[in-house]
Amino acid sequence: MSDVPLIHREVLVDADPDTAFEVFTARIAHWWPVAEHSVYGAGATVAFEGGQIVERAPDGATSLWGTVSRWEPPGALAFSWHPGHPADRASHVAVTFAAVAGQTLVTLEHTGWEVFTDPAAARAEYDHGWPAVLDRYREYVSGTGETWVALLHRPGPAAPATGPLVQDPRFAEHVAFLTRMRDAGYLVAAGPMGDQAGEGMTILRLPGAGQLAMATRLATEDDASVAGGLLAVTVRWWQPMMAAEPWV
Repeated sequence: MSDVPLIHREVLVDADPDTAFEVFTARIAHWWPVAEHSVYGAGATVAFEGGQIVERAPDGATSLWGTVSRWEPPGALAFSWHPGHPADRASHVAVTFAAVAGQTLVTLEHTGWEVFTDPAAARAEYDHGWPAVLDRYREYVSGTGETWVALLHRPGPAAPATGPLVQDPRFAEHVAFLTRMRDAGYLVAAGPMGDQAGEGMTILRLPGAGQLAMATRLATEDDASVAGGLLAVTVRWWQPMMAAEPWV
């Protein structure tokens, strides 16, 4: 074992733990500085795929950065770490996400320096690299001044076995929920899926970053049709990247 100390870095982000975890994992391609910290450089992408962290070059070449060893959203994440090296030269990274007064404290620890030929030099390099990476992550989270979510509705456990769902008297509770979201300025669009009876989608836009927990609470508790079991809902954080014209 190496006596080189671990790297311990903390960053406070303007989001709840659910959003902070999802941005760190599902949205890593949007904020990781591949031009400065990657195998293939500018133009490459990186993603969590099937329990691994994979970088892809523009020509399709791939590089395995590490393998996930702990996945406990939204509180903890850990993975082996060997960008540009074989798996038997992997160090270890652990990341935790803790709610702190409306924000999330993200703590990263990097250990396992004994796999490097020069452990002290490797630690010194990462001690300069991780702050830049985490700053980019923090800036990306803070830059999302709105929280967009997609609510995917389907028949719930108390839905009628026969007949259109919209004709059930309890469906009025869902309409009332949508009306409240519209009046609050959150509703972007809502409607049924044309290819599947009883299913629908609602898009909400909430002011402020990191409002996934609030959106989930609204979708599951404020909507009485969901709370009562007529409908079930899956809440997905969504980030629109392109539009035909500015949203109003």
